[in-house]
Amino acid sequence: MQAATWLPRGGLARVVLFAAIAFFLLMIWWPISQTFWLSFWDQRPGVQRWVGLENYRTLLFVDTVFWKSLSVTFWYVGLTVPGVVVFGLLLAVALDGLKNLTVRGFFTSLYFVPYIVPLVAVALVWRYMYLPGNQGLFNVILGTFDLGPVRWLNSTDWALPSLAILRIWKISGYAMVLFMAGLQSIPAVYYEAASIDGANAWHRFWRITLPLLMPTTAFVVVITTIGAMLEFTTVYVMTNQPGAAGGDRGGPNFATHVMSYHIFKTAITNQYEGLGSANAAIFFVIMVVIGFLQYRFLKVRHDY
Repeated sequence: MQAATWLPRGGLARVVLFAAIAFFLLMIWWPISQTFWLSFWDQRPGVQRWVGLENYRTLLFVDTVFWKSLSVTFWYVGLTVPGVVVFGLLLAVALDGLKNLTVRGFFTSLYFVPYIVPLVAVALVWRYMYLPGNQGLFNVILGTFDLGPVRWLNSTDWALPSLAILRIWKISGYAMVLFMAGLQSIPAVYYEAASIDGANAWHRFWRITLPLLMPTTAFVVVITTIGAMLEFTTVYVMTNQPGAAGGDRGGPNFATHVMSYHIFKTAITNQYEGLGSANAAIFFVIMVVIGFLQYRFLKVRHDY
């Protein structure tokens, strides 16, 4: 019997392939399927009964915090993804222009360090830097320019942008490394030909660099979007609802109440596991659709 064409020929390669498939099925797709199955149940301490689509109806038509959390999540993605892409690309272009490899490696490592620092440690440090009045470092810096103090994490207008600034600072180094790899894969002959034709630096960047970086840009956008939609740690560490019982996070006034925290609060804190699973199932579908549309749009732009 002829072996399937998609199977590798080597025995070791087949073992690795099936091991990877088993890992994804057991560690990723099995929990996902369990989440969807649990979303049809009323699962809480002392209660376990089949409710069908009741959990979804509650989320979509009763739970106003669900829609607030979804809106906050989209705003957070809109604030962070463009910043990470633009800042990461600018850093990559600037460092790629350095001819001294030692200097380039030093600055590359310097900008990449924030990405590998544990997020909890970063969030704790930045929480103190965001202290109100003249206690926080950022307000001290603003004071040197005669600018009034900002209520960073205590203002409904500034709380979410404050978290977005932290994420842009932390993730841009990762995007920079990806863009640098993409830049170094572009043949230099394209730039030489464009220079001979009289193209300036801006035209070379706009007509050569950006189109040929589109596959890298698509990857960075999709990965950054998924990471931003799953944001949880900074919300849990840096925010709280003033006066709420137990120091509830996501404040002030639900300004940073992202979807991941809403799922955590519903399923873990309040122990409504069925409702939390329905919340996670809806959010999973939304993330898949957004990732697919982003990839298709950027791929079409690249093909064009």
